[in-house]
Amino acid sequence: MSTTTRILLFLCIFCCIPFSAFAKHSDAIEWLDANTEFFHQKILANLSPADGLPGAVIAARKVEHEPDYHYHWVRDAGITMIALNDRYQSLPDGHNKQQLRHAFFDYLDFSARIQNTNKLTDLGEPKFYVNGEAYFHPWGRPQNDGPALRAISLIHWANNLLAEGDEAIVRHRLYDAALPATLPIKKDLEYLSHHWREPSFDIWEEVQGTHFYTLMVIRRALLEGAILARRLDDQGAAEWYHSQAKQVELAIQSFWNEEKGYLTATINRVSGIDYKQSNLDSAVLLGLLHGGMDDGFLAWDNPKVIATLRKLRATFAALYPVNQDKTPGVAIGRYPEDRYGGNDFTGGNPWPLCTLAMAEASYAYAALLQRHQQPYASIIHQANSDVKRARHHAHPDGSMDEQIDRDSGEMKSARDLTWNYAALLTTHQRTLVFQQ
Repeated sequence: MSTTTRILLFLCIFCCIPFSAFAKHSDAIEWLDANTEFFHQKILANLSPADGLPGAVIAARKVEHEPDYHYHWVRDAGITMIALNDRYQSLPDGHNKQQLRHAFFDYLDFSARIQNTNKLTDLGEPKFYVNGEAYFHPWGRPQNDGPALRAISLIHWANNLLAEGDEAIVRHRLYDAALPATLPIKKDLEYLSHHWREPSFDIWEEVQGTHFYTLMVIRRALLEGAILARRLDDQGAAEWYHSQAKQVELAIQSFWNEEKGYLTATINRVSGIDYKQSNLDSAVLLGLLHGGMDDGFLAWDNPKVIATLRKLRATFAALYPVNQDKTPGVAIGRYPEDRYGGNDFTGGNPWPLCTLAMAEASYAYAALLQRHQQPYASIIHQANSDVKRARHHAHPDGSMDEQIDRDSGEMKSARDLTWNYAALLTTHQRTLVFQQ
């Protein structure tokens, strides 16, 4: 044992300094630190494609013989822009910040355009061509997580503008009290507050019903929307959005399955695939991340949350052959019965975004334990291991595709999935509290 290691152990054991205080020295966090700009640039490369309109966000790079994700999915775009909002806040003034500012206004314009374009369903329409035209072919629609995530991303952008003194822009382009709604945030909030009880398709676009993920992000959109509405003197709307969010909370309680011992993904199934017998799904993990508000509702130390994450980890650790190697961490997939392999339906695989979500959740849990002055070294270690697992399977330059082959561990399916880089940015964001 080196002298440095002996000193750290002494401090941890005898001076009551948690080992995770030294988390910034971990290889995983150093890798995230060193590559944040790379992840940022990977996202920018998938914004405003040359054959589309400014503000379109493609789900993945178009590559021959790979799945065609050269579309603007409302959900994926919202997740991406939420991550870039956090990035914007941390950047110093300069060229990169101005570049992001332009990207956000382009995204705002594109979002307003597709809200108003002719389409098969209302604001729950899931995907659009990059020129802003609606996709009229058969698909799982509506998907009501999309307008929720779009609303959250635009609310965060509005909050950034308000912090910079640009209230006039917010009132003119993002939110006003007019009914029927004319501006993007108000449109989405009105739609969500009146339609959240209706069945929609899940995050994986496979099952129609009532979904944990969808309700979690709707709750967040309505609560954050209520705060913005109140700030902009739309008091009646603020009260309505808040009251509906509280009703959503009650509905979310129904996803706990006492017999299974975890939070399930879907209830009240209407249609779609019928082979998800376990109802165990990483969509629940993603819902906790994307819908969480750090307000105590289904917090990371909630026994139901802990039980669900443990079940997910144990299930995928045993399921995929690639997890039997000696690489740290566990490669996490969507759900154990998954059949979608990217180019075929011969069986599911781990996904980098799910693996990173497990790491991000562990960092978030560790941060909560830190605030409560409870030990959290083992949780940090677990999070670092999951980051290392995702890094291990990435291409040599650090880029990531949609899936990890369950046998070989090689990248496969859609190239340069935008959501992966958003997940890397938000995972990195969770580590900053341990580096102060």
